Amino acid sequence: MSIKEVKVSFYILFLLVSLSSIESVSQSLGREQKLELFAALADDEKAVAECQKITDANQMKEFGRKLPKVSGHCWSGCPTSIPKPHYPENARRNGTKGEVIVNAIVDQDGKVIFAEAAKGNRFLRRFAIEAAYKATYQPKITCGNRRIKFRWRIRYYFNPAD
Repeated sequence: MSIKEVKVSFYILFLLVSLSSIESVSQSLGREQKLELFAALADDEKAVAECQKITDANQMKEFGRKLPKVSGHCWSGCPTSIPKPHYPENARRNGTKGEVIVNAIVDQDGKVIFAEAAKGNRFLRRFAIEAAYKATYQPKITCGNRRIKFRWRIRYYFNPAD
């Protein structure tokens, strides 16, 4: 076998291992558990929408208009730690690079309880998902001082030059 054939064989093996690992990471919750999680999340998002209506009504009453949101500020649910994903040496050697976007659901304590890759290099998704599960956030609180679950999107960049 030539060096090129060895590299191609190695890359195919790397792809197969990565694809099988993606399934195991993203399928950690069963169908019923996912349905329950997304139902609870929907209830929490309704509570946030109700709080926003109350806030809007109070601003209209006090100022005659809704006040603009401050751009770039995270009022609650801010990340406290977003670890970098592992970048496998095989991917680095092969020049595998790209962005992976992970959609996560964070529980009331600020821990990621569900993560799945929404977009990005299929071979790097597993590593991005694993990193997402290690991230932590400030708890998000509604106007009734109740902690809630919330969604968060994380972008990971993989570049062999880094």
